Amino acid sequence: MINFKIDLENDKIALIQTKISHFDEIYLVASNRVIWEQHPEKDRWRRNKFEKFFKAGIENNLGCFSIYDKNLNKKIGLTRFYSYNEDDNAVRIGYTFIDPEYWGTGCNKQIKKLMLDYAFKYIDKVYFDIGFNNFRSRRAVEKLGAILSSEISDGMVEYLLNRSSFGI
Repeated sequence: MINFKIDLENDKIALIQTKISHFDEIYLVASNRVIWEQHPEKDRWRRNKFEKFFKAGIENNLGCFSIYDKNLNKKIGLTRFYSYNEDDNAVRIGYTFIDPEYWGTGCNKQIKKLMLDYAFKYIDKVYFDIGFNNFRSRRAVEKLGAILSSEISDGMVEYLLNRSSFGI
């Protein structure tokens, strides 16, 4: 079976397995209300809400990545693999947020490329669950080649990226 609890990196970004000790530095980023404006849970910037989100990431059986800017030596967000489906030969990527300072810089593309390059060594499909009104995230996965697969419950949409169509 594929091991999702690994660290991934390139020359600028490192995705390291999240530890409880990362909370304060990650919450410093997550407390920015702008990050959550288009998310279904718009008040995730509140400490009590974010603590639940962070705890779920730590407890995720596929791990959780703290996104680390190697050049500035700081953590700038979180992301994770989740819901591995062996029968469908697929996994989901999501729960991603990064500091708005990195929006539009190509950082998200680098993060996703690290994760997709790794995942597609072992599996055929990656799904992304995104809030219907989260147009920033929807555009970002579309730029990767993901296509809208379906609308799912609670104001969410599902995108699909196949190994054969991934080419960034």
